[in-house]
Amino acid sequence: MQKRSLVAAAAIALVGATGCPKKESLGMSAMSVLGPGIINDPKNKSLRFDILKFGLDEFCREMKDRGAPLKLRDGEPVLGRFFADGCTAQIIDEEQRKSLVLQYSGRGYAWTNVTGRLGFTSAGLVEYAPDFQLHDGAMYVYFRPRNLASASFQTLLVESALARTGIALTRVNPDQIGRDIVENQLKRGFTVIRYTSNGETDFGLGYVPIGKRPFRPFIIQSESKVTLDNDRTEVHSNQQDFVGGLVVKDDDQALYLSAQIDGAPAVDVLVVSKSVGDRVIDGYVRTAGASMLPEPPLLDETVPAGGLWKRQVSVPKGNYYLLVDNSPVLGHSAPPGTVGDDRAARVDYVVEVGDRP
Repeated sequence: MQKRSLVAAAAIALVGATGCPKKESLGMSAMSVLGPGIINDPKNKSLRFDILKFGLDEFCREMKDRGAPLKLRDGEPVLGRFFADGCTAQIIDEEQRKSLVLQYSGRGYAWTNVTGRLGFTSAGLVEYAPDFQLHDGAMYVYFRPRNLASASFQTLLVESALARTGIALTRVNPDQIGRDIVENQLKRGFTVIRYTSNGETDFGLGYVPIGKRPFRPFIIQSESKVTLDNDRTEVHSNQQDFVGGLVVKDDDQALYLSAQIDGAPAVDVLVVSKSVGDRVIDGYVRTAGASMLPEPPLLDETVPAGGLWKRQVSVPKGNYYLLVDNSPVLGHSAPPGTVGDDRAARVDYVVEVGDRP
């Protein structure tokens, strides 16, 4: 599954959730029977909205399980992530107003040239007008923002000592910088695209036209695996990034990782459980510098610049993070991490899950 906007991770529930009553009747096969002409007909508002409602029970659970990347524009690297710890969803099912309203709260981090790393908490409410279209075997689900209540934002960390010193002199407002990043994500809305009956899903910021796909650094050839994430991140010197949650549903499955980096000699990649990752993230958004791990990771390897790195990681069923480290704190590489020597690593990565060989 690819990603996304601030709340896009939650939307997979609307096209591939499990455990909701009668939703098998709303699956891709049933939609094929109905036919795209019937479903795509804008007059069939009730039918279309009923289909979008079937995964609501899973909506907030998915949002809390996954970290949503923050980006300034499509095609640019991830600059931070938001992790929800509170979420409620409500349906407005009126004749003239059919919406999904999401109220969220959580914590996150973002990197800017002005502040270095920002750690923050944020909460807000956003109303989306959902719609979808079927095209050539794929379902395009659109979430267009209808109403965005002003997000609350509290800065927990301004990592740059220069920024902290200059805030009073320059009147730089780190709260406003962070709020702008978060709200700009929400205002764009997002598109969820489900391609196959096995639940493989793609996310794009804003509106992705029918028949198009969001930018992805890797072209996936395998049909036997499900893509969990396929994106580009930028990890500055003495920084880390937490890609998750990566769900392995069965003990006979494995994570399949691929990565390619540029801009730095090497980075370290680690796989940790979600429980460990959540504890580390809580410190990372509050404390300057890279974070230590409370226990050994399940994978700890160095990815050198230039070549394509691939690994298979056999793990028990559960939820995991891929931790990308560009610091001397974790792993085996030792980037300088000195002031004025910010060798930001651009990391293209893809994470898949599939049966063990």
